[in-house]
This record gives sequence, C-alpha cells and structure tokens, in this order.
Amino acid sequence: MSMDIKEISDRLELEKLVNDYATAVDTKNFTEFYNLFTSDAFIDYSAVGGISGNLEEIIAYLATALDFFPNYQHFVSNISLAISGNDATGKVMCFNPMQTKDKQVFFLGIWYHDTYIKIDERWFISSRVEENSWSHNVPKSVNTEPTK
Repeated sequence: MSMDIKEISDRLELEKLVNDYATAVDTKNFTEFYNLFTSDAFIDYSAVGGISGNLEEIIAYLATALDFFPNYQHFVSNISLAISGNDATGKVMCFNPMQTKDKQVFFLGIWYHDTYIKIDERWFISSRVEENSWSHNVPKSVNTEPTK
C-alpha cells in the first residue's frame, strides 16, 4: 500500500524527533527535551536501573546520573510507527555503548516504546518507556537491573 504525502511527512518528522532525542542525550542538552516532549510527558527508564517520572524529574535525573559516564552514544534504528491522525505509537531500537570513568566499556540493547502526539502541526513524545533487551560487559558498579 502506498503512502500519501501527509503520511510520508509525518513519518519523516517522527524519525527526526527520535533522532533529535538521541542527539540531545548524547550532547547532554537536556533543555532540548522541552522541544521534544509534551509538558505532561511520562518517561520510564526503570528497565535499565533508572527512574520513571515527569519531564522535570527526568531532566534533573539525567543531568547528574550521566556524569558517571564520560562517553556514551545512542544509536537508534528500526523505527516502527503506527500513525492515526494526530496520534502515533512507535517502537524504536537503541544500541547504547557506554564507558565508565575507569574506562570500562559496556553495551546496552534497548527498545523504546513511545507515544506521540501532534500539537499545532508539530510532533512531540508524550510517553517513552524503555524495555531492556540485552546487555554485555556491564560492570558490577553499574546498576542496570529494573528498579521497583
């Protein structure tokens, strides 16, 4: 089935949103989250030992939690989207290599389960829930176990 120009545009905009999130995290530009998430967004990083909360809580958490890791990257791909008008859902694959301050390197495989909403012709993430898929070489000093 072919896509019309609106669906193509929506898909490209949503893919850009997903990539802009990864760039914001990797550059520690957490104020950019205000341009990526709705003001009432729910974000859940608990599957890999983080927290869940609202936008303010997540920004504050990331600003300190990622200090333990001088180097990390978020490679996003396999962006599967279901769009219905101004609402959409997505499942996004993330490959996340990380390095600790003592130079240990480990890898996380994560799925993001997203909900998106289009407001005033612009897409935002309204919820993002991480799913831990796999991990490799995680140091004992790093907690990637789901929080309760």
